[in-house]
Amino acid sequence: MSASVRIVVKDANGITFDPNSLPHKYTYDANGNMLTDTCIEQGAVVRQKTFTYVEVNSVWLKASESAWVNATETWEG
Repeated sequence: MSASVRIVVKDANGITFDPNSLPHKYTYDANGNMLTDTCIEQGAVVRQKTFTYVEVNSVWLKASESAWVNATETWEG
């Protein structure tokens, strides 16, 4: 039997959570690039990462990735 590995990270407020154990919702731009990765913990706490991209020689490269930010106040489900 293999042991289950939990990956615990901190959000921008320093609160630890395991994003791999939570449901996610994603948004994408017209080019198929992921713009947001949102996870919901216990139906109440919402954390979100955002991504930006630049086009270089007709290829989209990830330019930035935010920390996990508590987005509970702005979540619209």
